[in-house]
Amino acid sequence: MATCEDEIIERAACGDQDAFQQLWMMHHAVAMAAALRLCHQYALAEEITQGAFLLAWRGLPRFIPGSPFRPWLMRILYRHALDVMEKQRVYQHPIPLQEVLEREIYGQTGPSLVERDMQEEIVQREEVRQALACLNADQRRVIALRYGADLMETEIAQVLGWPIGTVKSRLSRAREHLRVLLEEGKR
Repeated sequence: MATCEDEIIERAACGDQDAFQQLWMMHHAVAMAAALRLCHQYALAEEITQGAFLLAWRGLPRFIPGSPFRPWLMRILYRHALDVMEKQRVYQHPIPLQEVLEREIYGQTGPSLVERDMQEEIVQREEVRQALACLNADQRRVIALRYGADLMETEIAQVLGWPIGTVKSRLSRAREHLRVLLEEGKR
């Protein structure tokens, strides 16, 4: 797949919009998930994701061929997210529960779930969302990049410009803090 992606990147860098659309389709969901975990607002996450892809489109001629695309895109997204959130002074406004419920209910595909199971899943997601909102900004960033963008620790270090040890320690602390918060929520 890497060689196929490399070819798509090369075509996109030469201005092929169809090739860039393929890159968008391959990476949009992960980018959106990471943006949402960073800002906690769906509309703002969409704005951040679109802006990051626009910046990536403009920056493709400077992309180093053979390098992994996703960490490069996530670095752009992360920096763009910080810029956008700083301008709007938005750091921790959670998604309203009603909006989460609507997305869960209307976003379902295939056969409908048993109502009780769906309610339990929604409650669990809300508990996780609230726990994530209690983390400090650096912990949210590493969690968003590790689990939202599915990046490895070395890739997160590249995106954030941190030493690998810093990424590992902050990720470990974030996981432990989440565990404690979720356990307290069940009591």
